[in-house]
Amino acid sequence: MEVNEVLEEFKKCKADPSYFISKYIKVVHPMRGLVPFELYPFQEKILKALTENRFNILRKFRQAGCTTLGSAYCLWMAIFQQHKTIVILSKGDTESTEVLDRIKIMYDELPEFLKPGIVEDNKHTLKLNSGSIIKSRPSGKQSGRSLAGSFLMIDEAAFI
Repeated sequence: MEVNEVLEEFKKCKADPSYFISKYIKVVHPMRGLVPFELYPFQEKILKALTENRFNILRKFRQAGCTTLGSAYCLWMAIFQQHKTIVILSKGDTESTEVLDRIKIMYDELPEFLKPGIVEDNKHTLKLNSGSIIKSRPSGKQSGRSLAGSFLMIDEAAFI
């Protein structure tokens, strides 16, 4: 791609998380392996709600792909919005690391022009050169205390 084409594509991705996710995000399917993330219409509606509303609560059916969608949205935010702190709370330590691992796979599979670079990468944290950081933590008595966040995702909230 030419420099102007790369710049235009970057702008499209920054302006529209749905475009970014459907065009560039890859996810691990349990049967087919690594596949492009093809959004269902209800997932498009969720993304629209996330961008238009400060507070969102999803009541959904099982296996709707909402954790994966939320993970992709968190990555979009971390890449395209400067100095955001994204906090993900999950049921336990295993679940919290699994969510961050999904995000890391998504990041790794992006084309280079969309990767801002990694500053810090460990079990519970992914910090990018954009100044944004994704923190994934297990729930518990002290979960989230002292974590000031720009975006909070509570995964499987009914179990926390």
